[in-house]
Amino acid sequence: MAEQAALGSGPQFLRQEGIAAPLMMDNVDTDIISPIGKPPNPGATPETRAFEPIRFFADGREKPDFILNQEAFRRASIILAGKNFGTGSSRSVAVSRPLAGGINVVIAESFGPLFYDNSVRLGLLAVPLDGETIEQIAQWSFANPGQSILVDLQRQVIEVPGMETIEFRVEPRVREKLLNGYSVREELSRLEGEIDEFAQAYRQGQPWIYQK
Repeated sequence: MAEQAALGSGPQFLRQEGIAAPLMMDNVDTDIISPIGKPPNPGATPETRAFEPIRFFADGREKPDFILNQEAFRRASIILAGKNFGTGSSRSVAVSRPLAGGINVVIAESFGPLFYDNSVRLGLLAVPLDGETIEQIAQWSFANPGQSILVDLQRQVIEVPGMETIEFRVEPRVREKLLNGYSVREELSRLEGEIDEFAQAYRQGQPWIYQK
C-alpha cells in the first residue's frame, strides 16, 4: 500500500507495524516517563532515557524485569499500558523521549490530558482501548515474542495475528491532523472559518458581555 504524502509540515502518522511491549501498569506518570531536575542515569542513552527510574538501577545497570530491557521487546515501537498513562505535568519530554526510543504508539485504557495533548502535537499516537482487549494483546505479545502487530490510523484498526481485527476510535480532529501531518498553526488556519462563526454566534447570543 502506498504511503500518503503529508500535506502539512508537522509530524505525520499513518500506521505502525512493530513489536508491542506490555507495560501493564496504571498511573505511569511523567516523573516515571521523563524525570527532570536530576542528572541522567549513567546507563542511559538518548534512546533509553524514557522510563529511566524503572529502567535502570542507580548505578546504571539495567533492571532485567523491565519490559524494554528484555531481548524480545528491546525494539518495541508500541507500548501497552493501563489507566491514566502520562498523568502529571505538561512536560513535552514525556512524549519526545519515548519517540526518541522508537515508541510511536501507546495503547492504554486512558491518558493524562496534558500527555495526550503533547502526543497529538508531537506525532505519537495515543490509542484508548478497553482493559480487557489490551490484556488480550499483552498475552499474545508474551506468547509470541518478537512478532509484530499493526496499528492503522487510516482504518482505525489494530491487527494481531490470530485475533479478530480490533477497532479503535480517536477524535476526528486528531485523526485528520496526524494523517495529514498538520502543524498546530496549519490546523488552526484550516479552522479559521469555523472559529469565526462560533465567535460571531457567541457574540450575538451574549451581547451584554461585549457592551462597554
